[in-house]
This record gives sequence, structure tokens and C-alpha cells, in this order.
Amino acid sequence: MSKKNNLKKGSEKTTGSEMEFSPKVENVFKLILRIMSWIVGIVFVLIILLPELNSPFWDNVTRILFYIGLIDFIVFIIIEFVADSVKKFLSGIIDE
Repeated sequence: MSKKNNLKKGSEKTTGSEMEFSPKVENVFKLILRIMSWIVGIVFVLIILLPELNSPFWDNVTRILFYIGLIDFIVFIIIEFVADSVKKFLSGIIDE
């Protein structure tokens, strides 16, 4: 029985410290992350495929796509680390 009580106390502590945001803010945040992850995926697949065309033009396009994918991936990671701050910013924009 003591284990059940400890689980209940632990779950109350975690929910009390986390902020809850409106479903609209959560959906926008998830949409942003989903779009960014698709960009990263598509860009890195193109980075693998485009050099097979053996063209200087496509090599330049591949280099630009690499930088876009790398920047997008770094921003994605930063957004994941500071998710609460980003959600607060989004709630300030959306809920106004």
C-alpha cells in the first residue's frame, strides 16, 4: 500500500510544477515541430540523392540544402530544450 501512496504523491509533484497550456497552443507547437522534422528529413534525403546526378549545379543546391537542414535541425533541438518558453511565447501571441 505504501508504494501506491508514494506514486500518487510523486505524480502530484510533477503536475504541480508543469504549466498547462491551451490546446490551441499545444497544437501550434506540435505543428511547428512536425514541419521542422519533415524539413530535416526531406533535406537530408535530398543530400543523399542529389550528388548522384554529377552536376555542378546540383552540387551547389546540395550544399545550400545541407546548410538549411543543419540550421533547421539545430533550431529544432533548441526549441525542444526550451519548450516551455516557446509555449509561453506562443500563448502570448495566440491568446491575445
